[in-house]
Amino acid sequence: MLQWIIDNKEWLFGGIGVFAISVILKMGRNKKGNNSATNTVNNNININTADPSDTVSSGTDDLAELKSKTHLLFIDDDGRFQVVNILKKSGWVQTIRIADVVSLDSSEVTSSHILFVDIQGVGKRLKFHDEGLGLAEAIKNKYPEKKVVIYSAQDEGKRFHSALRKADDVLSKNADPYEFQQLTEKLARDYWNSSNEV
Repeated sequence: MLQWIIDNKEWLFGGIGVFAISVILKMGRNKKGNNSATNTVNNNININTADPSDTVSSGTDDLAELKSKTHLLFIDDDGRFQVVNILKKSGWVQTIRIADVVSLDSSEVTSSHILFVDIQGVGKRLKFHDEGLGLAEAIKNKYPEKKVVIYSAQDEGKRFHSALRKADDVLSKNADPYEFQQLTEKLARDYWNSSNEV
């Protein structure tokens, strides 16, 4: 019997096994009355078989919570860029896209935790000579705690611009949406783990 328990411990002490054991013990308790030995066994099972994944930690490990509280901003003049909609549909509900930034102090910028900045076509309203690169660098300089990702559809460009060293990451605009999702998860965890705003 002991060997069978050892061989089947994952099933036995997993969610289904604990449920089955508690039902059997409850049935036995109903037949025999309130037995202290049965209560002891039942209490030990409940205490010793808690699955760590059933508990919600400080919030940084719970992806659903990360998705609901993390504000994403895409600064991109291309309204056809589908990654924004894909992220929204996958649960990142606080995701918006704007064509350009009118002020570094605009509510879209200040309320965002992660900013994705396209290289071309943005930063023009604030007269950045290097467009999106200049905008991304200015945002990172003003808000160093925010996560900034630079992305572009062009493979060629200013590969030595200082914004590329200051940004938290760089992606091709043609990258699979999955890559954007994975990077967003990583940066959201990094942001909330380093933030005092939990």
